[in-house]
Amino acid sequence: MDERRNRKDSDINDIIWDIFEGDLVKVKKYNLDGNLYYESGIVVSDKINDQILMFPYVNIYVFKSGIVERHLPNTVEIISSKTLISS
Repeated sequence: MDERRNRKDSDINDIIWDIFEGDLVKVKKYNLDGNLYYESGIVVSDKINDQILMFPYVNIYVFKSGIVERHLPNTVEIISSKTLISS
């Protein structure tokens, strides 16, 4: 247990989240009844690491609402990435 608490800052920066400005995404949302639904949007900022939140996030423009929202990795699914991964 103490080994996990004493990890280095570099361990946190090793988390891979390949999301970039311009990516088309689905944002996970819940209605008042707790039912899951998705809204489409586009990433309008690069990944931001906030010391207070302790997790990376991106700003996403949600098409339906017309609002820029902050989202963590667990609420975003990439539909189409603007970058091509070479194999």
